[in-house]
Amino acid sequence: MTGTEELLPADLIGRRLLRVTTSWHHDAANDATLLHLWLHLEGLGPVRVHTPGTGLSLTVDQPHEPYSMAEYGNVSVLDDSPETPVTRFVGRQIRSVREIRYRDGRVDFAAGLTLLFPDGSVRLLALDDELVVAHDQHLGAVEAHLDEDVTIARAVQTCGGCPAQWDAWTTGGQYLYLRYRHGQGSVEAFPSEDPVHWGGEGPGLRSAWDDGTSGGEIDLTDFLAMAGLHLAPDAEVHPYR
Repeated sequence: MTGTEELLPADLIGRRLLRVTTSWHHDAANDATLLHLWLHLEGLGPVRVHTPGTGLSLTVDQPHEPYSMAEYGNVSVLDDSPETPVTRFVGRQIRSVREIRYRDGRVDFAAGLTLLFPDGSVRLLALDDELVVAHDQHLGAVEAHLDEDVTIARAVQTCGGCPAQWDAWTTGGQYLYLRYRHGQGSVEAFPSEDPVHWGGEGPGLRSAWDDGTSGGEIDLTDFLAMAGLHLAPDAEVHPYR
């Protein structure tokens, strides 16, 4: 992939993070504001995370050089900046990419993404046209309006092993196809559980990983933990029969 090619969030799944590049605006008081973030991903190259307005844009593009903006200050470019939480995941693979929505009763829009790695996660958010990179919930009042559809309300196991698979529905009503075979797990989102309606539509791949085994059976709870999902306290779970 070359030259400002737009990506889907699913394109990041399974890619190893090789390096992180950031650009920062420094004003007259030398206060720094994050402008752009590039995730250098194995097999893709540098992916620029940008806030064109509402939501995030993911584009294959090379980092720019440092530059000055006259009375507006300077822009610096750094590799693996320690101020950016995502840098601690360099060398790890992205296991899952989840959409974050902002809902406050008046507006509802895609505000960013959560990238899940084997040992943690990081959020990339577009808030007030600014790029925010954050770990766990610490963004103040805005947290009450951020939502990820990650809770399973109902799961029906349709095969016990090789592959182990489930039809599942989130509390938000999204249908998910869960599958595990040869140590490889995946979560895909489709319009319904009927493959006739799948076609080429729907959000598609949500999560994928390889646990390094040749296993064909897995407990639902363990599967969900690997995928960054969890069961609702009153979830309806049907084992394979």
